[in-house]
Amino acid sequence: MQDFTDELSNWYVRRGRERYWGSEMTDDKAAAYTTLYTVLVTLAKLTAPFTPFVAESIYRNLVPSFYKNAPESVHLCDFPVCDESVIDAELEAGMEEVLKVVELGRAARNASNIKNRQPLAKIMVSSERKVKLSEELLAIARDELNVKEFENLENAAEYIVYKLKPQLKTLGPKYGKHLGEIKKFLETCNAFEVVAEVKAGKTYSAVLGGETVEFTYDDLLISSESAEGYVSASDAGMTVVLDAHLTAELIAEGVEREIVSRLQTMRKEAGFEVTDRINVYYKAAGNVAGVIETHAPSIAASVLAAGVNEGEGGFVKEWDVNGEKVILSVEKI
Repeated sequence: MQDFTDELSNWYVRRGRERYWGSEMTDDKAAAYTTLYTVLVTLAKLTAPFTPFVAESIYRNLVPSFYKNAPESVHLCDFPVCDESVIDAELEAGMEEVLKVVELGRAARNASNIKNRQPLAKIMVSSERKVKLSEELLAIARDELNVKEFENLENAAEYIVYKLKPQLKTLGPKYGKHLGEIKKFLETCNAFEVVAEVKAGKTYSAVLGGETVEFTYDDLLISSESAEGYVSASDAGMTVVLDAHLTAELIAEGVEREIVSRLQTMRKEAGFEVTDRINVYYKAAGNVAGVIETHAPSIAASVLAAGVNEGEGGFVKEWDVNGEKVILSVEKI
């Protein structure tokens, strides 16, 4: 039996472009909807033998009503066959690296209490293994972490300060008479080098008082802090550093994203359809008012608004945006 998935997904996007999105359906959106459609239809076919009713519901919602020549039931379709020719091992490995970078980047943001909607200037990555990412994968990492630039570092020593203390319960029994020298050594040594060795599961050696002292990870109490203006997180041989210096432009962009987020929430609360055109009104002062006035065109484009004007009308709500009060209104056209 003919497999309709490719033809269906292409038709689905064309139909969506024409009926729902008009000229606003970008190539990225088309690719996203095509992928989602293909995954859902394939999932329905894969799960049909195990969850027949759920699979049938998914399939009938997506396929027969839109494509008259397709089988009327998922149970009349061929079972999907894996096409190993489309497996991209390099892409999969790259995505694993992206996921690790994003995980550590989010941990760094959380530790510094910097909101995800606040854009940052740069992310810097240092890794024991070389992180080589295509521009497409770099764009994903930048977008997920809301940063402007990506930079590979040889090491992150200048951005992280480690402080080391001896773990007495392990070092005491082995080097009790040298504990004073060990403490002094750990206060003055190249802490970044020591930490890199022991975190990799290796042993770091030093000659103290004429005796070779060996440190493992369990022998040390390690604390760290980022250099001023930076935030960092490390794990499994990778360190991610975020440049937390905020310029006026970055702050303004962060405020714009906060405003867009509030307006999107209001669209939902007002019961508007995703494609409904609206007017946006605001009452604000200070920095928020300046950002709205300056960024009105991009705010309007993000929320499908015909315009962003001072005033009030329609569905009204008061918000706190970065400590400043603003009253926003959305009105369906």
